[in-house]
This record gives sequence, structure tokens and C-alpha cells, in this order.
Amino acid sequence: MNAIEHIKHYNAGRNALLLAHKYERMTEGLYRFFRATSHLFYADLAQHFTASDTSRVWGCGDLHLQNFGTYKAENRLVYFDMNDFDEAMLLPITWELSRMLVSIHLATEELDLEENESATLIRAFLDSYTKTLATGKPIDIERRTATGMLQVFMEKLEKRRRKDLIKERTVKVDSDRKLNVDNEKVIGLSPERKAAVETMVMDWQQQHPNPFFKRICDVGLRVTGTASLGLERYVLLVESPNEKLYLLDLKEARHSVLKPYIQLDQPFWPTEAQRIVEIQRRVNNVLPTLFNSITYGPKSYVLKELQPEQDKFDFNEWDGELETLETLIRTMGTLTASGHLRSAGRQGSSIADELIAFAQESKWQQELIFYCQAYPTKVHQDYFDFCEAYEEGFFEE
Repeated sequence: MNAIEHIKHYNAGRNALLLAHKYERMTEGLYRFFRATSHLFYADLAQHFTASDTSRVWGCGDLHLQNFGTYKAENRLVYFDMNDFDEAMLLPITWELSRMLVSIHLATEELDLEENESATLIRAFLDSYTKTLATGKPIDIERRTATGMLQVFMEKLEKRRRKDLIKERTVKVDSDRKLNVDNEKVIGLSPERKAAVETMVMDWQQQHPNPFFKRICDVGLRVTGTASLGLERYVLLVESPNEKLYLLDLKEARHSVLKPYIQLDQPFWPTEAQRIVEIQRRVNNVLPTLFNSITYGPKSYVLKELQPEQDKFDFNEWDGELETLETLIRTMGTLTASGHLRSAGRQGSSIADELIAFAQESKWQQELIFYCQAYPTKVHQDYFDFCEAYEEGFFEE
């Protein structure tokens, strides 16, 4: 099937209203389209990328510039790290890095950078990644160790307050607070669906050794992101035992987009949500607060706190200096290698010594750079075809 048919087939069965939002958002720009079509990317990679790579790492499976972000961890410090593991699997290093390098090419195009500047950033990421891998020592980045525009960004986030987020996302109804369904981020649910979600989460809560909340005040359908739009995703307003209000994110888990293409043996995961949670536990040094999987009937979900400090890096924060952008991308390279080292030797992944040896090889880097430099032409063509088909009504239900 061609790219347009592949997109429609991949998204079949999703919530029709949210899927319409997804398709509309995919027309807004090349990079957003790229973020939403990892299934196209890996189908092409499996066919055309021929580098020999015997490495095995626990990867997030969808590594790109905007799958790095900030979050408040269990120790209450704000960290910057990979933060989306929906597609996570055991995979070769070149497969993990390929999507990141293409995302750099596409992002620099949107930032109007020259080809040589894009090449500088590609080299910076790979240099930082391989040097960190070669040390065999993972690191993490929190506000006190951040530098440059990342430090400024994280300092701004630390000034955000939970109570302000609650006021922004809720409205007062009599003496209680409810989710603000007039906000574009939330859609109201039928009483039946709301009751089903409440039952699912309360059943899980009663089995949890340290209950985070005592009651659910409200539940809504959450509208956010692009790639996951159309899957079940809820926002819950809950009250803690000390009567503070919190927002929770509950997201449906499905199998990784990489599943049809990766030939490596994978562990048995009881549910897809447990796969996501367990791999993130291995890769991140410190986890976000209230990070758990929930199983309910045939489906599974990832539950976590929706935090005011949680955000993806906004490239509008960039000051226009290539050096500051290069520093940020080097940080991302360091964090990627650190995650691979942190999870080394677990259930089939390469041990640290193997990763160190791999970092010192150059052939795979040259082959990867060559492929990722050429691939954006395919993204352009797919985006053009998608926008044309969208205008002609091909994606209308």
C-alpha cells in the first residue's frame, strides 16, 4: 500500500472525533506530520536501511527532538530526559538513532538553518552520544546541572505551580471543582463512560500499597499531542487524602509501532502498559511521580501525574545562535547514551562493554548519516501527498 493508504490503515478504529483532530494537525507542518507517522518511517527503514548492527539497547522507539522534556520526579526535583516510551522495545542502536537524526534535519529546515549547520548538529549529537557511551558511565540532567537555554527553560518551569494548573484546567461548580470542558484540552464524557473510567481507576487504587488520592472529582477525554490522538486518553481530577487537588493522565497502551519490523527476541510483557512502564524504569534514572500501569479487561493504560513542570522543549525559546542549539542537542545525545548504558545487560540488551566497543566503530555512523540525510525527501513527498488527500476528503469518515 502507498503512504496515504498506510496512514488510514494504521489509524483505523480510533475515536472518530479525535482522529479528525489528528489529521487536521498533521497538515499544519512537516515536522508535526513526521511526529505522527513513525509507522511510515520504520516501514521505510526496514526496507532501505542496510547497515550491519548487532547492538541491542532498550530504546524509546520514537526518538526525536520533542520526545525529550521535563518532569518532576519522585524525589521532587525537575529533570530533563526522554519522556515518551509508547513505542519502546529492544532494538539496534542505529534504529534508535535514525529517527532522531532525521528529526534534526527536519527541525533545522523549519528553523531556516543552512545544510552545513544541520550537518554540524548531526555531528554534535553523534559525537556526544558516542563519547558518553564510550565512558560506560550514565549521567542525568536536572536543573542544577543544566546549562545554557535548557537551564533557563527549566528555571521557568520550576516557577509554575500546581494550584495555577488546577485553576487553568478546572472551573468551580457550587462548592466543588470540575474539569473545564470549554478548554480545548478536554472533552466531556457520557455518564456511562465516566463511571467506567472511575471504576477502573478506583479498583486499581484500592490495590495500591500507597493510595495517592481518596476520591475522583471528575473525568474528561484529554486532547493533546498528535501521534496518539484517537486512542483512549483521559484526564482525571482527584483529591488527595490531605484534600489537595491533582490532575492525572490515563493513556491507552497499544503495541509498539516497531513490532512488525524488529527481528530481535523480546521479553514477554503481560500487557503493553507494563512494557512501556518497565522499559522507562530501566532507561530513566529517576521516574515521574505516580507512574504505573493499569489493566482493565483486554486493555491496559499508563497512569501518571499531569504536572505543571512537565513540558517539551519549545524551540521558540532558541536565541538564534547555533552554539546554544548545539549545546542542547549534545545534551540529548548524552541522555540517549546514558539511558542505553543504564539499561545495559537487561533481558537481552548489550552489556556495557559491548556498547563501549560499538561507540568506537565509525562505519555505522557514516552509513546512518548518509541514510538520514537522504530520507527527508521521502517525508516531503509523503506530506505533500497527505495534504492533497486530506483536502480531497480521503480521510473523512
